[in-house]
Amino acid sequence: MPTIPAPRTTCDPLDAADTFIVSLHTVVHAPRQTARTRAVLRARRDGVDRFLPGIEPGARVIDTHNCRAAGPVLLLDNPLLTGETCIVEYEQNRLPADHWEQVLTAPAWDLVIQVRFHPAAPPARCLGYQGIGAAMVETPIALTGDLSAHTVTLDARPGVHGIRWEWT
Repeated sequence: MPTIPAPRTTCDPLDAADTFIVSLHTVVHAPRQTARTRAVLRARRDGVDRFLPGIEPGARVIDTHNCRAAGPVLLLDNPLLTGETCIVEYEQNRLPADHWEQVLTAPAWDLVIQVRFHPAAPPARCLGYQGIGAAMVETPIALTGDLSAHTVTLDARPGVHGIRWEWT
């Protein structure tokens, strides 16, 4: 299996869970709340065989690649050795809402959340947010010409990262 070098920044996987998230990219289709996520993971110890992706209660995993869903946990097809990487993909449905959030349980070098809105339901305003508890920080996000909004967070810390939107 492939391996990658040690972390390039202060986001240290040795302080994280069993897996370090190299990259997590989610594309959400709103308002129906279907999302596909691609995660590149790096094991920080031998025998890593699962990933806790922060799937919300009530969400349903409907498709996977290189893993299988067992409740809120993704079981990897093959256990990893320290430093080995794998790529998993999963698709999920959530109940309709006015936001999408990703709860990180481990640091990530690269976290991307993109929300694509249906042409018949463009939002009036979008805000990105991240943090923990009362320390949430919101940032306005512009819609692109194809009616999508996104956030990119490098060296993302564990906690909540998301996009919320408002209709007029």
